[in-house]
This record gives sequence, C-alpha cells and structure tokens, in this order.
Amino acid sequence: MLRETIRVTFCALLLCAGAFSLFGQDLDNVAISGRLTDPNGLAIAGATVTVTETATQATRTATTNDDGRYAFLNLRPGTYKVTAVAPGFGVQERKEFPTLSGERFQVDFKMKLADVRAEATVTTSGDDGPVIDTTRTIVGGTITEREIEEIPNFSRNPLDLVLTLGGTSEEQLSTSGLAEDSNENPRTAPLEQGNFSLSGGVAYSNNITIDGLDNNDDRSSRDRFQPSLESIVEVQVISNQFSAEYGRASGGRINLRTRAGSNRYRGRAFMFYRDSKFNANSWYNNSRGLPRMPLTQYDPGFTFSGPIRLPFYNGRKRTFFSVAYEWDNLLDTTFINTWVPVGSNPRFPLPASNTSCPSGLTCTDGLSSTTTPILPYQVYYDTPNVNHILTARVDHRFSKTNDLTVGYQLGRRRNRRTTGASTTRLDDALQSRNADTDAINFTHNYVFGPKAVNQFRAQWSIFKPSYQTDDPLAPVVLIAYRNPETLSSQTLIAGNSTSSITGDATAFPQNRRERRWQFQDSMTYVWGRNLLKFGGDVQTVNSKALGLGDATGTYNFGNIADFQNNVLNRFRQNFGTRADAKNTYWSLFLNDEIQVASKATLSLGLRYERETAVKDSNNFGPRVGLAWNPFKSGKGVLRFGAGIFYNRVLLRTVADSIQNIGAGRIAFDTTTIGTAATDTRRVAILAAIANAFPTTYPSIDALRQVVIQACATVVNPPAPCNSNTGFSEGNVSSAGNPLRSVEAGLRIPESYQFNVGFERDLGKGFVFETNFTWNKTAHLWRDTNSNEPRLPAGYADWTAYLLANQFVLSPTRRYVFFLGDRSDTSGLHISSPTGATPCTTTTAICYVNLNTTNTSTTTPAVAVTGVNTNATGGPVGIAKAAIAQFRPDPTVQETSLIGSRGNAQYRGLVIELRRRYRQLGKGWGMSGRFVYTLSSTRDDGLNNTANAEVNGDFSREWARSLQDRRHRIGVSGIVQTPWWFGKVRLSPLFRWGSSAPFNIGNGGSDRNLNDSSTDRMVFSGNLKDIKWRRPGSPVPDALISQFSLATIGAISGNLPRNAGRGPSFFTFDLSVTREWKLRERMRLRPVLEVNNILNAAVFNFGAAFIDFNGLTLTDSTARSRFLVPTRTYRQRQMRFGIRFDF
Repeated sequence: MLRETIRVTFCALLLCAGAFSLFGQDLDNVAISGRLTDPNGLAIAGATVTVTETATQATRTATTNDDGRYAFLNLRPGTYKVTAVAPGFGVQERKEFPTLSGERFQVDFKMKLADVRAEATVTTSGDDGPVIDTTRTIVGGTITEREIEEIPNFSRNPLDLVLTLGGTSEEQLSTSGLAEDSNENPRTAPLEQGNFSLSGGVAYSNNITIDGLDNNDDRSSRDRFQPSLESIVEVQVISNQFSAEYGRASGGRINLRTRAGSNRYRGRAFMFYRDSKFNANSWYNNSRGLPRMPLTQYDPGFTFSGPIRLPFYNGRKRTFFSVAYEWDNLLDTTFINTWVPVGSNPRFPLPASNTSCPSGLTCTDGLSSTTTPILPYQVYYDTPNVNHILTARVDHRFSKTNDLTVGYQLGRRRNRRTTGASTTRLDDALQSRNADTDAINFTHNYVFGPKAVNQFRAQWSIFKPSYQTDDPLAPVVLIAYRNPETLSSQTLIAGNSTSSITGDATAFPQNRRERRWQFQDSMTYVWGRNLLKFGGDVQTVNSKALGLGDATGTYNFGNIADFQNNVLNRFRQNFGTRADAKNTYWSLFLNDEIQVASKATLSLGLRYERETAVKDSNNFGPRVGLAWNPFKSGKGVLRFGAGIFYNRVLLRTVADSIQNIGAGRIAFDTTTIGTAATDTRRVAILAAIANAFPTTYPSIDALRQVVIQACATVVNPPAPCNSNTGFSEGNVSSAGNPLRSVEAGLRIPESYQFNVGFERDLGKGFVFETNFTWNKTAHLWRDTNSNEPRLPAGYADWTAYLLANQFVLSPTRRYVFFLGDRSDTSGLHISSPTGATPCTTTTAICYVNLNTTNTSTTTPAVAVTGVNTNATGGPVGIAKAAIAQFRPDPTVQETSLIGSRGNAQYRGLVIELRRRYRQLGKGWGMSGRFVYTLSSTRDDGLNNTANAEVNGDFSREWARSLQDRRHRIGVSGIVQTPWWFGKVRLSPLFRWGSSAPFNIGNGGSDRNLNDSSTDRMVFSGNLKDIKWRRPGSPVPDALISQFSLATIGAISGNLPRNAGRGPSFFTFDLSVTREWKLRERMRLRPVLEVNNILNAAVFNFGAAFIDFNGLTLTDSTARSRFLVPTRTYRQRQMRFGIRFDF
C-alpha cells in the first residue's frame, strides 16, 4: 500500500511540473548551456554560440533566446571549445575543456563592446574545466582515460576498476584476485553471484552497458563481453541512478565508453608480459614446500583510429574509424599421466604407450580377471587460455544535425587451463571454458532544431559460452584399471568428458547460445520552460542451453580386459537436457528536470518495465532528485534523491521451471536394472548396447528400440523387461532441477533507494564529496521445499514425533528412536539403546540415537527381487523414511519452489576527497582519490536460489551479508615526478577492508529433515569467540567443545547465520611508467606493474565451506583446520609492458 501511495503521489507531481526552466540529465552524453549578458548584466538575445569538438572539428550552433540563454544537448563526450559572437560585441571563446559522460557545463559569457576590445578569449588548460556539476542529481563516479591507463589493474578488466570507488564491494564468495596454489582445485562462487555490489545492491542486480547498450549475460548475471582495456576511455559508475532513463538494475549501472576516431590518425602498439620467474611464491605453496606454479602470459595488441580517407572518398571532418585488438595468451600445460592397454578394441582405438614399464613393476591391470598388460602414457599437453578481443566503430556525420555510429565487438576465448598436478584424461577428453561473442550496434542522433534532439540505438548480439571438449557430442568412454605403481584404482577417460568439476561453479558441462535484439529510443524536447526526456527500450532474448552431463552416452568398462573384449559394465545417457528460455523486455520512461530556483534543480521521472519471462506487471519506478547550490560562489551542491528500481529476470533460475515444464527429461542407466550385475535383463541390454559401441543414441526412441530387442532375448526375467526398463523420469545430472517451479505471483526484485549528499570544490582541483545511501531490496528470489513433510499436530518438532512413534519398515524390521549420548558415532544399536553391536539387515528392532554424530542418509530398505537389496540405513536416512508419509507427494522428495521472499538492506556513508590531474610546477604533477566507506549490509540469503535453515523462514536468516566489511578505504592516484627523479610516473592503488563475516555449517547434513543442506550448529559459547585462525595457530579445543550437532528432527541449531568473523582485506599495488617523446606524435611508455608489492599474506576463505562436522578429539587433522582460511590473496606478481603511441 505504501509503495502504491508513493507512485500515485509521484505521478501527480510529475504531471504538475513545468513552470520553470531546466537543463536535462543525460547519463551517456554531454550538455553545454549558458547565458550571454552585456557589461550591464542585461541579456543578449539573437547572439550566435558555436560549440566545437576539437578531435573531429564537428560543430553545432545555437542562437540565444530572449533571456540570453543557449543550450547544446546530446553532445558526445570529448574535448570542446565554445565561441560566442554577438553584433556590436567582441568575440569571446572558452578554450578547450574535457568532458565526461553525464556531465553538464554552464559556460556563461559577459560580452564586451567591440570598440573596447575587438576580441576577448577565456582560456583554460586541457585538465581544467568545471570541477563539479551543481545541477547533477545522480550519484556515482567516473574513471577517466588517464586513470584507466595508469592505475594498476591485475586482471586488465576495466570492470575491476569499479572497486576503486567508494560504496562498492566484491560479490559474496568472491574468489577474484586470490592466489592459485599447486595441486588444488578450490571452490568457485556460483555463477549467479554477479560481479560486484554498488551501494549495497545485490551483486547480481547491476546493469552493465557498452556505449549505452546492454552487455549482460542474463543467465549468469555477469558481463557478456570484456573489451580490451586499451579501447576504453571512460568507466562510468552510477550507484544511484535517479534519472528514469535507465533500468534493469535494482543495484547500479556501469557504462564503458569506447574510443572514437578523430581528424588525426592515432595509433598504439602495446605488449604486456608476465612470467612466474619474476613472481613470489604463494603463501600456501611455500608452507607446503611446493614450487611456484608455472606462468607465462603474452598480451600484445594495437589500437588505430582516424578519418576514413579512400581514393574515392575523403572522410576528414565527417567519417572516422577506431579499432582495437588484443590477443591474450596465458600459457599452461597439463600433465597427462595415465596407463593404456597394450591390446586394443578395434571399435575405439587408443594411443599407444610412449613409456616403457618402470623397473621392478609388473605392468598388468590388477582389476582384470586375466593377465592384461598395460603401459604408462605420459605427455605434457598444451592447455593455454587464449583470448581474442576486437572492438571497432565508425562514426559518420551526415550534417551538423545528423550523425551515425556503427560498432562491432568480437570475443573468442578458449581456456583449457587445469589446476591439478596431473590427469588420467586423454587429450580428447580435456575440457575447456569457451566463450564466443559478437555484437553489432548502431547509434543515430538527430537534432530537429534548438528544441528537440532524438537518439535511436539498436544492437544485435550473440553469446555462446560453453564448458566442453573439442567434440562435445562424442560419447564418453571410461575404462577402470589398477595403477601398478600406486596400486590405486583409476579411470582412463577418453573420447569426451561431460563431467563437472567439483566445487567449480563455472565448470558444469553445457553449451548455450543467447541471441539478443535491442532497440532503444529517447527524445529530448524543450517545452516552454521545461526540458523533457522520454523514450523506451525493447529487448528480446532467446537463450538456449544444453546440459551435456551424460547427454552423449557414457560407456563404462570395468577393467582393461573388458575394454579389449568389448564387454560393458555400465551405460547411461540423459535425454531432454535442453533448457531454453525466451524473454522480451520493454520499458517506457519520462523524465523532467526543473530549475525551480536559480540554484536549485529538481528532477522528476517515472519508468515502467515489463519482462515476459515472469507475470509480474506492476513495475512502476518513480524517481526524484534535487540538487541545490546554496553558495554564492557556485562551488558547492547539496543532493537528494529517491526512487524505486527493478532488477532484470535471471533466466538461469526460471529456465527449467517456466520454459520447460513438461519437456520430459529422461535418464537411462543400466545400474538401475535389477540389483546385481548378473541380472539377466541388465546383461542382455548391456550386450546389445556394446554391439553398437561407440554409438551415441540421438533419441529416446532409438535407445528404447535397442532395449526392446534385448528384452525379447531374456528368458524368465526376475522382473518385467520392457521399453521402460532402465529409464527414469526425474532429476538429470548436470542438467538442472526439473522439479523446480516458481510461485504464481513471482515478482521481479525491486529496491527502494534514498540518498543525501554534499559536494564542494575546495580549490586547486580538490573536491570533497560525501553521500549517505539507504538501499532496501525486496522480493529477492529465494528457494523453498514445497514437498517438505508436514508435521502432524501435537508435536513440537520431528524429534518429538519420532520419539513417540516407532517406524515399522516391514513385518520383520522396525526402528525405535531415542535420545542418547552425543558422542555416539554409530547411532544404530541392537537389543537396547545401550547395545554395543550396530544394527544389520537382520535386526528385528533397531534402536536409533537421534543425538548421534553419524550423519548417514542411507535409506533403509527390504530386498525385493530384481528391484533393490537389503539396507539397514543410516540415522538421518531412517528418520527421513519414517516421516516420508507426511510429504504432500510421497512419490518424490524435494521439490524446489522459487518465490519472492528475500530482503537485503544497505546503509552506507561514503567520504571522498579527489583531485583532478594538474601540473604542480617544477616537474611535479598529481591526481588522486581517497575514499572511506562506513557501511552495513544485511540480507537473508546468499543468492536467488538460497534456502533457509528452517524451510521458508527467511526472517531467521537475517544477518550480516558475507560482503559486509564495516570499514573500507581506497587510495589511488598518479604522481608525475620531475627530471631529477627520472620523470617516472607512479600510480599506487591501496585498498583495505575490515573483517567480513563467514557462515559455519554442519557439513551439509540434513538433521532437521527438510531436504536442504543449510543446517547450522548448536553453540553454547560466546559468539564473539568465533574468529578465523591463522594456519599453525593453537587448536581452540575449548571453543570446539562448545559446538555440537543438533538433534535429528530438531527445528534447527541455535547458531545464527554468518556468525563468524573472518580476516580483513588488504592489497597494495603500484604501477611505474616513464614516457619518452621520440617525435611530435611518437611516444614510448614502458610500464612496470607490481601487484601486492609488499608480498603480504592476506588470508581469505574464498568460496569454501566452513563446516563443523562432528569434530572429535581423535580427528586431529580436521580440528587443526577448523576456522583456518584455505586461500590467500595473490602473492607479489610483476607485469612488464610497453606502449608505443603514434
């Protein structure tokens, strides 16, 4: 009701607005306005004002109105000069001044009589110009071209520069910038965690654009394309966008502006180089006595721009081009260390051994029933990470009022890097993370006259990320063997691989294709004393994803002899793993800015957004902003802003549930046929499939036909053998959750933002700015189990129910529950609760201790011929079986239901002191930025599919967010030194953040029986004692003794979410450059970039789980690792580079 009242009131204000003059806000372009007066301060009407962009010499002309005012709208960012000419007065000119996206400049002229002075000029240097914009109502910051080139950037990703600004933070579970340790495969954050957070918005709620057009991956909530750092001239960050022009973000907006051409040919050749021999070793590698991980990276490229001049066409001052290309080649190798048969299977050739049998070994397969020779196969295989990046644009000026920009983006990435010491995969089964993308965009600007400017944009893009082998549709061949050297059982992987990497959220085998069309139009119109901006945006997204997990047919051979004899022991294939999603987004907006007084600007806007992937249509977003300059000098401004903002639909979450209901995901697995390998049905079907090895079945019907033919040969089968044998409908590995659905009233997440700020020009280029932001995000998507067992009336929890009711599994077996010793590691007892012998499948009465530390979820079962075998079960599995009858649908277990239940809140104070680059004299020059952020971020879930510990009760989850660091400091700058210091340019980047929280789980054990793995512990101590520990520090035995597992069936533990206090964050990087001017237009700039210059050991939990899993006094290893971070930030690393500008 409150939200509706706000919207109605705001719409009424918007309709009433219009009695005063204004100058409109534009986030992507520049506006210049001003007033001409005579020596007595009277307005000069009919004067001619010309604005000229110095790079292209493009000009626009305006005539002053009766009040002596002029305005230029929708100018592209660049360097401009303004010239004023009036009859009877001398010519005046404002010399070149730089502009950035979204800036508005007030350039007034006090004209002088011609007989006093024929011509007068007002000059400023290239780095001067208005320091603050007293009419700006939005809140954010801009990273300039100079900063982009000079500030240390470990990843060379322009988006990482966002974190140098105030009010920003990394995403939850971030692993960005962490060290790579040898022989480790650490967990990564889920893809939908996003990139970073702006003003406390959830990290997957930002809108990333390039030249104003969409650059988002709507499935993973990350960016689609990463342009070369050398092609970017500006990173604009809008943390609170109180203009209605842009949407699809309940967080903020980041726009990357690419380099445009000019009237002069300009180019740059560059090369950057890294090698591990210049780097320190990681802290954990040093502690384990391991050498540095090998690393060699080459990063060459070029940029070139200028006018298009052909034998038949001279585009000077009219047509310009700009192109940038970068080739990033990170070298790596993978050690393939496996064993191959000496014999062969003619149906599937394997490479021959390249190494003789090691001395003293008998090189035969210990798993084969007959003597079967095998020999080593060892080779170093190149597995680099190669990235090709190309951006190009052409700008054409049809006339002073009509121009067009055409842009193109290309990205090709092949990342085959691995982190393990070695692998048993052959080269054709090595997977790579690939990403191909192309985009073509158009921007057309048309000036209808002094009162109207229209901008039309369009874009087509395609994005094809994948995690797959070179031939992703080939069958997978798995051959088991016993390594004669280590005597361990291993698997030779050949042909293909469709398995995911445990803990790596980016390595789920799939390929997908996302096509996008976008059309955007905005009109700026002067109406009386109002300047209105209105328009719309339409995007169509067609996202197709194919889960590859076992989708191409997986053949298992139990040993080397079976492979050579073509005897299968398992075959599985998944069908219907495609998850396609279509979404059409459209929006309309209206924004009006009113100069309600000579020093106060009021902005009122309204935006409506609609996405067809969900049914939520109540998405009106009112916006209001106020900028007031209370100072006579015009060097200070107070800002106020508020608005409602909407996120975009995350297609990965809704694809299975909305787009593919009833699509029929079917899994076939021969291990589900009968209870033993000797089952005659299984034997016959495997033999029939082996006869077609290595065929991949294109459809369910093709495989069913093979099954039907095999069943016809089975005599007296132990159970029915028909077209359904081996098939099951339900969850399919690596292909999503087909039992996921969404609530009928699912809403798009929205945020309510409020900001009040103050900005002051302190003189000499220094600016002080402070902003307080309150950001409440509501209707965040969360996951609940709609098929959770319903507790019968009269019981406080499932523990009470189990204690009061025995579980009768069969006439010969029943289970009695009791509360016993919490150190009981078995939990299953014969004869009595104190019985020393564990239960077996023949136990008539089994006593189950609900306080046991045994977390086994094995389901108890009674043997049914041809269907299943006997199973005693584990304590948790027995308890779940006892209450399964109370599920709404007892035939299935968990069913995921996505609903709009989540909330997040941010309160932050940002204090910033910055200085634009200026020459200080005597060879010194400096720019700098100091930001301090005091903030609090709280939420009730990790991401859009988070589960609560108590199913559906997210109010109990409300806690500090994992990204919440109460204090953050960032310092960046550029210092130019004089000749006696070598004329080097020093660019430091210092970032520090206080402690962040972490969550402690119980190891994923579902002890409260609600099918989720979010259970927490029972803790009897002081929460302030739960702190991270340095490796090697004394084991906190007293603290560990205060933890215990919750009783099976209890509602929850008592430990709050994110109760631990983790390490602080610190990094100090430095870039050193020196410029040599070879000729007038030729400059050479070598670069040395040193990351973590102090080589400090900064610990971090990364995306790892921090679990207390029944630690005991005898488990010394687990106890020593409890609360110890497993990752550190990158060690000291160096990058050498050179830029040659011409």
